[in-house]
Amino acid sequence: MNCWKTINIQKQYGMQRLFIISSLTMLITFLFLYVPFTAYFSQNRLNDNYFSLFLLCMVITYPIHKLLHYLPMIPLGKKVKKTIHIHYHFFPVIYFRAQEPIKKWNFLLASITPVIVLNTVFIVCCFLFTHYVHYFLILFAYHFGMCVPDFIRMKNLWKAPNQCFVEENENGFEILINKAS
Repeated sequence: MNCWKTINIQKQYGMQRLFIISSLTMLITFLFLYVPFTAYFSQNRLNDNYFSLFLLCMVITYPIHKLLHYLPMIPLGKKVKKTIHIHYHFFPVIYFRAQEPIKKWNFLLASITPVIVLNTVFIVCCFLFTHYVHYFLILFAYHFGMCVPDFIRMKNLWKAPNQCFVEENENGFEILINKAS
């Protein structure tokens, strides 16, 4: 297989820039959703009960996000390596890395799964628990901002040939195509 393109998002964008883009995405998402949702649910008073549960949801959103990345990769078995690194002496960062080439569509499915599942859950909860719509919109915006690197990966991979494969390494990921005979 030949390497069609190598993509290193951290090197291309930088960690600070990714953080700023993610933070702005969170803020803009919340601002654009809060007004229409609170107008739609204007007959309900917003409650600030269960704040500790809200904080717990903020904390567990990241591990659930990572787990949802992993679920579509479970059938790939040992092709996927799982590691956990502790940053700043207390913050666990979970990595799932495809060590062997996997199909483009498997990688795209693994990238989009958390966006679809968690954000759908948060929006449905807005309609089920209308007094806490602000909590769920904050969680939605927080998760949407968390997904910015996934969106960048998907954008880069979307332009790749349909029959390509993806292999991840320490420096990002490579898009591989079969040699032409």
